[in-house]
Amino acid sequence: MTAAGATLVAAGAGNALISKDDLNWLYGLRQPRMQLPLPGFAAVGVVYYALLGCVLYRAVDRRDSVATRLALVVLVLNEVWNVGFFGRRSVRTGFFGILVFLVPLAALQIAVAKDRRSSVLLAPYTAWVICYDVPWTLQLWRLNPDRPQACAAHHRE
Repeated sequence: MTAAGATLVAAGAGNALISKDDLNWLYGLRQPRMQLPLPGFAAVGVVYYALLGCVLYRAVDRRDSVATRLALVVLVLNEVWNVGFFGRRSVRTGFFGILVFLVPLAALQIAVAKDRRSSVLLAPYTAWVICYDVPWTLQLWRLNPDRPQACAAHHRE
């Protein structure tokens, strides 16, 4: 599969994994002041896939197996985050998931450091995750602590 193909598959999977009910759940939560409107998240997503696709393409072209693997891991874990956050409808999972996601993202940023173009392409997204995603998910979790659903179901019996 090509770099563009892998990126398009990930983007398609990411969109397929998030339903309107999931978005209604998200926007039904108490929102942090820093909350972006949906078109803002969509714009960040488009930029993310374009930048990561370029980084992946350049890694494949350089035959840099470490950067290639890390870029693929970042693509996959981005979609896994969607499953954890939206699928489980868990803001706590969203926060801890973004912290886990930072590990391969930081490793990718380090792996492409010798390729100036890839490093510059990836840097804005890395900064976004650190400066927006981490604080946003933390605030979202603080405003909406997860309630154990199994306990609630147990008390109704």
